[in-house]
Amino acid sequence: MLYLVKKRTLKEIKSKIENGTATVMTVQELIDRIGNDEKVQFEDVDVITTATKALMSGLAGIFSFRLSPPKKVRKFENVSMNGIPGYPGPCPNEYLGIIDLILYGTAQSKTQENYSGGMLFRDLVEGKSIEIVAKSVEGIEITKKLKLEDFQFARMMGTRQAIRNYFAMLNPTQKKVETIFSVFPIEGNYSQMTFSGTGAMNPFQNDPDADVLGIGTEILVNGSKGYIIGPGTRNDKLKPNMQTIADFKGMKPEYMGAFKTSYGLESICSIAVPIPILNDKIWNNIIKSDKDVPLVVLNVVGRSRVAEITYGHVWSNNFFVKFNSKKCKKCDECSVEKDCPTNAFCLKEGIDKSRCFNCGMCVVSCPDNAFEADLKKVSMKIETINEIKEIPVVLRQSDRYGAIKLAEELKAMILKGEFILKKPIEKLEFFPKVF
Repeated sequence: MLYLVKKRTLKEIKSKIENGTATVMTVQELIDRIGNDEKVQFEDVDVITTATKALMSGLAGIFSFRLSPPKKVRKFENVSMNGIPGYPGPCPNEYLGIIDLILYGTAQSKTQENYSGGMLFRDLVEGKSIEIVAKSVEGIEITKKLKLEDFQFARMMGTRQAIRNYFAMLNPTQKKVETIFSVFPIEGNYSQMTFSGTGAMNPFQNDPDADVLGIGTEILVNGSKGYIIGPGTRNDKLKPNMQTIADFKGMKPEYMGAFKTSYGLESICSIAVPIPILNDKIWNNIIKSDKDVPLVVLNVVGRSRVAEITYGHVWSNNFFVKFNSKKCKKCDECSVEKDCPTNAFCLKEGIDKSRCFNCGMCVVSCPDNAFEADLKKVSMKIETINEIKEIPVVLRQSDRYGAIKLAEELKAMILKGEFILKKPIEKLEFFPKVF
């Protein structure tokens, strides 16, 4: 039997978008339709929008701004923003009074407790003033407050982003383990599990061989238009990822910030990517549910494999965390208000959904069960001891709800003609796995 390859061109898809006849879906919409036994075929969909909202440590802000009149100082050699050290240069801007600066998202403030570059980036996007302290080579110190609008150049660069999902973590040892993979130290004896990854929503999960994604692909970074500028620093076939850049101006605070873990602050970032359905290979990579996406479970100490499940075990329309104020007994010291990793809850006002990561920490911590979300208990075979254990999920380090929302925003922009699909200028390079 002769198999006919199904194809369409990007030009044909763009023409349908312009004519208002294109069908654009988010991955979640496609999953829901297939789950409702609807028959969805290649011919029915022109573009799929994918997204992830997760902890992404490889972020940096690149800034250029004026701090003094020309000729006042030769150049600046030490600069901080809200107490976070930056790295001036590489351009010396000799006698110009201008600073070029790189600041890392995971860098910690020397003057503010529990404050990182990820928080600084969000503060800038929210329109807050940032205190700049700079010292010149002559020893002149200048302090100035600036807002994002005062920066000549302000862009976020990601060194490795939108990794094709990640891992689940548990602790088989007898002692608690402090880790970036949990808000609190993970209890031992296989008693708790945390996980990362938006499952079937993830961009590279839907384009694992980078048939569509490439250098120059336009994307959304925290709601702002940006670009894939190359392969991420660890872009191998097992865990493909991308390097990106986008203007801070235009980003939305709800998609960014920082997340407190038991071993420090991690940055939050959100990426949305359109995938035009150009052929049936691309389509076949997309029509997969969370049950088809593997989730490897690791020992948090040493990262050795202990089991494998799927994202269908942890994601199942359980994306949103709710607060039931009727159940809240208003403890003298609210553990959720104190320990929320994104500072999204206070007793007086409830959950600030612009900050909530839907991680589920509150569901586990509240003694009154005032927070609601189905975090799941997962039955799995522990390969290292050949036993089946049922382990509760106590933390989700990816926000599936936020990813869906960003994918919906991208869909709306495409249909309105505000986001134009473009062909990449070059394919992404995959590196040999060395880690």
